[in-house]
Amino acid sequence: MLKIKIIKDGPLCFDGTFTYRDDGEVSSKFDGASLTLCRCGNTSRTPFCDQSHNSFSFIADDHLNVEYKVSNQNAVSLDDSIFVKAIKGGPLYIAGPVSIVDEGGASWEGNRVKLCRCGYSQIKPFCDGAHKNMVPVGENP
Repeated sequence: MLKIKIIKDGPLCFDGTFTYRDDGEVSSKFDGASLTLCRCGNTSRTPFCDQSHNSFSFIADDHLNVEYKVSNQNAVSLDDSIFVKAIKGGPLYIAGPVSIVDEGGASWEGNRVKLCRCGYSQIKPFCDGAHKNMVPVGENP
């Protein structure tokens, strides 16, 4: 199972074995890796956190207590393998067993999830599609 820890008003910390595909369709296998991925939308090292969230008021009022389901029918892993894909201009899509926990101990578990990378979702850490109408946090239109 992929374990993701949410850092309050900061990045997502991934811990586990998974295949990551960036928005340029380049795949990398991470075996027992710990990675810190951006969710404020301002990193210069996409998808990795470069602490940009500290340079402005990134506030992530996380909602792990909401019922969240991915609406489209993307392929779900049939075994225990985990696939993480950065959707170009959009969220991280995760297929496979995943557990998300915040610093307060609230948690969410499932087999498919989209996590916000733009900083605008109203149901962070989950994606609500807000990226379709926004510019990245901290940038002027």
